[in-house]
Amino acid sequence: MGEFVVRYWLALAIAVTVFLAWLFPKPALLLPKIYLLDIGVIAIMFMGSLKLTPSRFKDAASRPHLPLLALVQTFAVAPVASLVIAYFLGFKTPEEQIAVLICSTQASTLATGIVLTEVASGDVALAMVITVFNNIATVFLTPLAFRLLADTTIEVDYRAMATEIAIKIVLPVFAAQAVRRPLSGVVKRYSRQMSITSQLIILMYIYAGVAAGIEKLQGQGDILPRLIIIVICLHFVLLTINGFVSRIAIKSPEGRTAFVLCSSQKTLPAAMIIWKGYFPGLPLGPLVAVSYHLTQLVVDSILAPGFKKLPIIRK
Repeated sequence: MGEFVVRYWLALAIAVTVFLAWLFPKPALLLPKIYLLDIGVIAIMFMGSLKLTPSRFKDAASRPHLPLLALVQTFAVAPVASLVIAYFLGFKTPEEQIAVLICSTQASTLATGIVLTEVASGDVALAMVITVFNNIATVFLTPLAFRLLADTTIEVDYRAMATEIAIKIVLPVFAAQAVRRPLSGVVKRYSRQMSITSQLIILMYIYAGVAAGIEKLQGQGDILPRLIIIVICLHFVLLTINGFVSRIAIKSPEGRTAFVLCSSQKTLPAAMIIWKGYFPGLPLGPLVAVSYHLTQLVVDSILAPGFKKLPIIRK
């Protein structure tokens, strides 16, 4: 029993966090107001980079085909797969298809994929590179996906996105590399504590996300079961497809782990921005995004401790 708790404590903690967010959603409203969510991403990127040598980043950057392949999986395979799954499960109207695209055309998460890659003992440097590429490319590829698949024109604020990526991802990574050597002893001593801190920050995101989505999910008892089936099917389909692709393109289980986790997840904040800016009259939009967000967190947190042992990932 003790070994089970140690191995899957994050998944258990997510279940508790979801329950608490459902009961006590109001405190979550304070988190973005005091910038704790932004600080959390910066902290995760900084602590993750502290543990990595420059050679690890150099190795990840020396395989540019992998971030590019992740772009294909994220912005082409995922949207198409989502529409096919939604259609066969009864989401056939244009409004329902757009609601699904609001979720599936987004980049990978800024922090969750990286933290779970670390939990799974994957290639964290590659996860960071894929995350950066994903979130830069979303400015161009998310609107393109909407145009091609839904004949709908949207725009993403490139300047705002570039500023966010610079502050939350690039600067923390470079700052950590600049002080890595002087702090090497501290990092070695407190590496486990840093990992746990990163996972606790993820729990904070979950709490905020569930609390923010409760109002949207309430009163949707008629459609929620079908919606949950759709997002669960989509996530497992993406994990499977990306697993097969990684087996062909990547030799190491560590690299496959980073590729699959980061290419199968979708960021929630960007989906909400697109919904509010272009489809505010479509209540199903945030429901799909919130449902998928929670699904990927729960499923991947359960899988992460034994991810490299999965048949599709291991050597």
